[in-house]
Amino acid sequence: MKDFIFRNDTKLLFRNDIRETIAEVTKGHKVMFVYGSGSVKRNGCYDDIIRTLTDADIHFVEYGASSREFSKIQEGIRFAKSNGVTLIVGAGGASVMDSAKLMAFGFYHESDLWDYLKGKPSYGLQRLPLVLIPTYPSSGSENGLGAVSVDSKTDDFGTAYGIPADYAILCPKYSLTLDKEMTAYTGLVTLVQLSACILGDKNRMSYDAGISYIKNVLEATKTLLKNPNDLDARGIIMMGASLSTSSRMGIGKEEAYAYDIYELEFLPEKLFGSSYRRSLTSIFPRFLEAMGKRHAEDVGKYYLDVFGFDSSIEESSRKLVALFSDFGMDMYYDGIINHEQVGCIPCDTELDENEIFEMINGLIRK
Repeated sequence: MKDFIFRNDTKLLFRNDIRETIAEVTKGHKVMFVYGSGSVKRNGCYDDIIRTLTDADIHFVEYGASSREFSKIQEGIRFAKSNGVTLIVGAGGASVMDSAKLMAFGFYHESDLWDYLKGKPSYGLQRLPLVLIPTYPSSGSENGLGAVSVDSKTDDFGTAYGIPADYAILCPKYSLTLDKEMTAYTGLVTLVQLSACILGDKNRMSYDAGISYIKNVLEATKTLLKNPNDLDARGIIMMGASLSTSSRMGIGKEEAYAYDIYELEFLPEKLFGSSYRRSLTSIFPRFLEAMGKRHAEDVGKYYLDVFGFDSSIEESSRKLVALFSDFGMDMYYDGIINHEQVGCIPCDTELDENEIFEMINGLIRK
């Protein structure tokens, strides 16, 4: 059996009501509450946190409209320092949670934060205590080590690896305000991220566990199409997202080709102005078809074990496109692309230029 490590940096707290937990984990601290552009107020999370901190007489400041933009993260670090903050609570989607991670870490490493985003090791270094609350489940950032930032001034981006939260509080009711399309995306993005973990996993225990997680997330996504108020189904997706970034997945991987999906999903974002969620889900069946020519045994086994598809990889990929379409996902883009457009976008993958072009060209609506 291959060597592996179970990492337990973040304590996952599954709660239907977060107020008592928030009071406990923030006691004795000066809190900076980090959130985004407004969804946290629509789903009730904002009110629960503000009321709890106020009632518990916990000193706090707010930092709203947070994002992955590097200048906003720098601003948040300076705001935290000027207010004597000793703990950060971040609530929202991946962008907000990543920004909260980088503010907690950058509090002590502001001068060279960009170096950490470009690969300088950050695991185990000093940071502020950190509590994350996902309100848009799918990224798993609350339980992962990565944190992404973009610098629009230089059109550059980076990912710091090694910044865990102390606590992740999972509360399904906060996703109730998501519409039908966004709810479906939470499930399908989680499915894809879990799939990237288990494709090529040679450890039977973690592979079989991953298959179970994916099947449960798929069934939960189907359930929410019929009953969007089902909190059990929302909880399954939320838990699946957290597991997708845990060290309990993919512990027997000998090759990392499945993670190329995260390089390749960036292409539709750049070429078509797509969101991450749409790009990831639309490219996934085409990615499996392309990788199936190099890793046929792994991809074929995945299709059979998860979906029961026992046809060719090409036909199974078409079936997966149809399945995702049944959830209301648009799996195609309008437009025309050429080799030069695709080739000028940096992409670290084992696929060659022709394979990448054919995969992206398969996304064009005929």
